[in-house]
Amino acid sequence: MERKKLKRWQIGQLVASVLIFVLIAFISSRLYFRIDLTEDKRFTINPSTEETIKKLEDVVFFKVYLEGDLPSDFVELKRAVLDLLNGFRAIAPMKIEFDFVNPSEDPDPGNRRLVYEDLMRKGMRPYTIRTETKDGVVQKYVFPSLTVSYRERQIHVNLFSNNSDNPNIPIEQSINEAKERLEYTVLNAIKNVTVLTPKSVAFLEGWGGLERIETYDAAVSLSEMYEVGYLDLQEQVFSLVDTIQGPIFDAIIIAKPYQKISDKNKYIIDQYIMHGGKVLWLLDYIDVNMDSLSNSRTTTAMPLGRELNLDDMLFKYGVRINPNIIQDLQAAPIPVNTALAGAEPQFNPVPWVYFPVIIPSGNTPITRLVGKIRLEFPSTIDTIGTGTKIDKTIILTTSEYSRAVSTPSLVDLNIINQRPNPNAFKAYPLPVAVLLEGEFESLFKNRIVDEIAKNPIFRYREISKPTSMIVVSDGDIIKNYYSRLDQNKVPYPLGADKWFKDIYYNGNREFVLNAVNYLIGDYDLMKLRGRKLKLRLLDRGKVVKEQANWKIINVVFPPAIVIILGLLFSYFRHRKYTRA
Repeated sequence: MERKKLKRWQIGQLVASVLIFVLIAFISSRLYFRIDLTEDKRFTINPSTEETIKKLEDVVFFKVYLEGDLPSDFVELKRAVLDLLNGFRAIAPMKIEFDFVNPSEDPDPGNRRLVYEDLMRKGMRPYTIRTETKDGVVQKYVFPSLTVSYRERQIHVNLFSNNSDNPNIPIEQSINEAKERLEYTVLNAIKNVTVLTPKSVAFLEGWGGLERIETYDAAVSLSEMYEVGYLDLQEQVFSLVDTIQGPIFDAIIIAKPYQKISDKNKYIIDQYIMHGGKVLWLLDYIDVNMDSLSNSRTTTAMPLGRELNLDDMLFKYGVRINPNIIQDLQAAPIPVNTALAGAEPQFNPVPWVYFPVIIPSGNTPITRLVGKIRLEFPSTIDTIGTGTKIDKTIILTTSEYSRAVSTPSLVDLNIINQRPNPNAFKAYPLPVAVLLEGEFESLFKNRIVDEIAKNPIFRYREISKPTSMIVVSDGDIIKNYYSRLDQNKVPYPLGADKWFKDIYYNGNREFVLNAVNYLIGDYDLMKLRGRKLKLRLLDRGKVVKEQANWKIINVVFPPAIVIILGLLFSYFRHRKYTRA
């Protein structure tokens, strides 16, 4: 009897253990939780993201195109996406749904091609993987992309940045950058798909300066968050301010004007600011012809400020861009022929003091975790007193080994052959970008006739609503270079060097995006974009050298442990019952 009871008790214990295990497995499959012990908190969702997820009114559905036979690097990216979406679903279980699909699932090559073409038409960029086999080179397409749907709206998102197809960038780096940007990318997509009236940004044009192809990358990057367009004011009074609703655009960008801005257009911009509009001023106050250097090795830096007709306007708002040119020992290189006379040309990178490389301090939200920024012929900026209280914050400065040279002045390429004297440059960091916040006084105060000032149609204001603007003394900070392919212009990513393909200044794009985010008030996007993850790569040489040993260990060691434990258990059991 005792044995039967003991046996029933043991069976009951076994059944109870199995039931408990099944119950725990079921609960764990329904509940999602995690403890983030990583140094960079890569698995912790930002509070602002969490708040956005909680406020969702309806279901957001994600279709992720990372499924199937993926390379190991993309498996990591898929795992990161799955982890993030699971985290979102834990916050709002009824509002987040997702599905992972394989765009290469169809065995028929023709059907697969149709699927690829459809995805590419929607703006999703494939990553091409080329593998050499005995039959030749095989191409495989992976789409690191997703589609976000909300009610009747749908948008398509690329997880890789615009420069990820650069062959000089390792796939590991592209994957890591995608993981760094992942929460930012997905949150931005959620905001775009759930907001009925997206915020808008306009590039003002009509005064020469940068071509549209030269602001292409910035415009495309901004279009992932806002509606972006180009506008020529043409002295139309209501170009920027609606007579009823106020500013038509949430922010405007004035990028490197080269010709005079008329007083009428200044009035339009001024009243846009008075009604709370935000402005990103990217201005060149010095004109230098780089083409002359390639021919004669010398050119002249000429002041351009008076021709732009903006001095009085900027002065009124609290800044002055000086008619000088900065030289900095912390500089970007240009290609210089270092071969002897008569020999075959040999171009090598040589630092060019007129192209400062700015390393942002990170003391402001705009520059936090922003990478290196490349400038071209910038000038210094002074802050000055104003009739109203304006908070002025210097957000970008040169290195401490820099100096300002008055213009007109000679720009001589032969300066690269001279060893620079650090003592001649040892001044102090020079300001090149300033943030202005507050209530601005109109440039046209006491200058407008009563017929306009008192006419409600014009909505004239002498003191602005609380607003902000950013002034940068270099219009090229937003410029991307481009190459020519037949008759077409192909833009480079913003920050890619014109001459050296392995040099990339990612801070240019980051700064422009952060500046616009800050002006418009999208502070949560800035924080997420600045997220950095440490790239912990395996030593590939060591992997190849020791992979056989580790395979043997992984195959032999686990069963060996089980066998040893079984023998020990059998030994002690035998010993116990032998004594008994």
